[in-house]
Amino acid sequence: MASKLLTKYPILMVGLLLMALFLFQLRDKGIFQSRKESMTASSCKAVRVMLDKRIPSNWNSKCEGNNLALSINMMIEQSKYKSFENLRAIMYRELANDLILTAKNSPSDSLERTDIVRVRLNHDKLEINAITEGRFIVKLATIKSSQLIKEHLKATVQVKESKK
Repeated sequence: MASKLLTKYPILMVGLLLMALFLFQLRDKGIFQSRKESMTASSCKAVRVMLDKRIPSNWNSKCEGNNLALSINMMIEQSKYKSFENLRAIMYRELANDLILTAKNSPSDSLERTDIVRVRLNHDKLEINAITEGRFIVKLATIKSSQLIKEHLKATVQVKESKK
């Protein structure tokens, strides 16, 4: 039946061939790459879908493979801290709170399978970069004691800070 239709209307066959060639050229140029990447499932994307619904507006999240990258812009007024050491203490406290918020607002099974979680806190005077694994952050959702949280963070999170 299809061959009869194509022999009866040869322009239709030529049109289908040209459309196929056009679509293959678009694929080779990478036009459909973003669509392909968005349809590929990963643990990071599952975490990000849930986080993007609940995070504040000063947070940015993105996936780099199966790694979650969070960027947080801090707006701390100078009247709230007296010295640079107070600013450091406030930002480290915020880092711990942000990691706990990430743990509580993410699906725990997906966060556990996320390889690396990178958090960057940006402020005018100080930038803190923290890196850890998803399996360590999951435990923060269940720890209640502030002393145990402190010990867990010391053991599992690597931090680098730079002055601006």
